[in-house]
Amino acid sequence: MLLFFWVYQLDKTAVKCYTSSPMSTKPENPRSIIKIYSQAIQSLKNTPKILLPFVIFAGIELFALLLLFLSPRAPLRPLFGPPIATIWGERFLHYPDNFFLLLKLESISRMFWSISVGSLLTGIAVAMLYKKPLSSAYKKYAALFLTVLILTALFYFSSKIAAVLLVKYFLAGHKTLIFLKPAYWLGPMLFGIRFLLAILIQAAFTYAIPIIIATEVKFFKAIFRSFVFLKNNFLATILLVGLPMLIAVPLLVLGSNPFLLMDRLFPEAILLLAIVGIIVNSLIIDPLITIATALFYFNRQDKK
Repeated sequence: MLLFFWVYQLDKTAVKCYTSSPMSTKPENPRSIIKIYSQAIQSLKNTPKILLPFVIFAGIELFALLLLFLSPRAPLRPLFGPPIATIWGERFLHYPDNFFLLLKLESISRMFWSISVGSLLTGIAVAMLYKKPLSSAYKKYAALFLTVLILTALFYFSSKIAAVLLVKYFLAGHKTLIFLKPAYWLGPMLFGIRFLLAILIQAAFTYAIPIIIATEVKFFKAIFRSFVFLKNNFLATILLVGLPMLIAVPLLVLGSNPFLLMDRLFPEAILLLAIVGIIVNSLIIDPLITIATALFYFNRQDKK
């Protein structure tokens, strides 16, 4: 419910409580990572209601996508038409150009709903996993909201900065960077940089929500402890966060060139891609990362 499907799309249209006590930093055995994923899947099988917050979020996203799809048409055009025309241009209110903008709008929508609603729903899912009262998530909504807000803002601006720095570098007259031409850096390399940023920033904040739900520590202390836990379990966390995110790569690649996709298939293929992206991200990737990292944190705390 946090980041994933807009890793590349935002710029493409024009695009128990943990302290600093020592803990083992040995590389994680791959079998233990697989075991955590197995526990996560088993948790979902044994307690299917844990999946309910993710289903609710997917439903919200799909409904928002439907509104965005219908935004150039009556009766929604008077509401959505003026801002779309002002920011992106009148042409994006007409078929088939409206589909060029759809993935970008869906990315912005996901960002908004992740911060405002996804933060609470993720907290509820972790509370269910930890067998905590659901009220523990509602009471801590402000901390959950701020966690996802900061996470999202960090990714958004770091991603923008990476793109701007690359553009400025090549506009200054440089022909290559590490032997690669601008087309590579502003295409696949920028995609890779943003994907790595998404993994690293997600990993840095991923334990904050379990800490907020499981303990009574304040917001900033929870963020700090999440950073410390990441530091002491870096490789395991990167694997737990990064491996599920790889599932989204084919969708991101397809969405990176809507012009090609529409030319080879049909404009409505963009809408189908957005729907598949919501299902994959909200019902597969997000539950896997949320439950696996929360279990990993809980297991490590149990061994202390």
